[in-house]
Amino acid sequence: MSESKEIVQAAGAVLWRKKGKSIEIALVHRPRYDDWSLPKGKLETGESHIACAYREVLEETGVTPVFGPELGQAIYEVPEGQKVVRYWAAQASEVPYGKPDPAEIDQVLWLAPAAAKKKLTLEDDQKIVDFFLDFGPNTTPLVLLRHAKAVRREDWDGDDGDRPLDVVGQRQAKRLLPLYLPYGIKEIHTSDAMRCLETVQPIARSLEIKTVSSKDLSEYGYAIDKELSLIYVQELFESNVAALICSHNPVIPKLVKKILGKKNFKKLDEKLSPAEAWILHHRDGEIVAVDWVEAPNS
Repeated sequence: MSESKEIVQAAGAVLWRKKGKSIEIALVHRPRYDDWSLPKGKLETGESHIACAYREVLEETGVTPVFGPELGQAIYEVPEGQKVVRYWAAQASEVPYGKPDPAEIDQVLWLAPAAAKKKLTLEDDQKIVDFFLDFGPNTTPLVLLRHAKAVRREDWDGDDGDRPLDVVGQRQAKRLLPLYLPYGIKEIHTSDAMRCLETVQPIARSLEIKTVSSKDLSEYGYAIDKELSLIYVQELFESNVAALICSHNPVIPKLVKKILGKKNFKKLDEKLSPAEAWILHHRDGEIVAVDWVEAPNS
């Protein structure tokens, strides 16, 4: 009877920067393997894939990235078993992080996409660059987050707008930051319901962003005037600012479908569970990708 092989979970990114009217992609040289790779690495215990990808880019390039769409995954055999690497697009910001450990990464090289593909050691990395080029750079994220788990309606005697998070929801709210820090969020908008306000409070505090609350993003506001909710989100979408909106399950799916129009993306017919989100990646007023983000471990 053959032993089952271990599945090694890893994550990384295609890190890019502007170079005149074109772009360059970062490659890292790993002296241990003497190869040229996209920045990537294994997940630490309890770490999400995107948090791992963000950390690996920081550590291996010394550059602070701003993430865009998820690109896909590469699967290949390693001595431990099978390695599964999820990749995101990420733009290099001007915020320095530090220098890579030379024992891990002794060179960081910026190349035009065609030259980068040629220099990459693994064919899987080359294919990920192709996926990135298909999406293209310069996208902006709009995060549509359902509030974390709240006290059940039947267990709450007060006004529904005052219904708070339960113990699980409080833990979820505290663990959201690593999932959304990579996206470079600049604005946070939320329903004025207590469960939404409590969900975004830890993120807003950590990022030092003043939260904007509105009844137009609430369940009762949407029930009174659906157009006001749509206008609110549409204006934020058109502002081209990396933003997070926290709202409710009856509201978010309908807003998403209105914004998408006839575009069709997977999972959009499904309801969001507490603390799950969709991320609409858009460019020039057009949505080019939609990512689904699962709730953090609670």
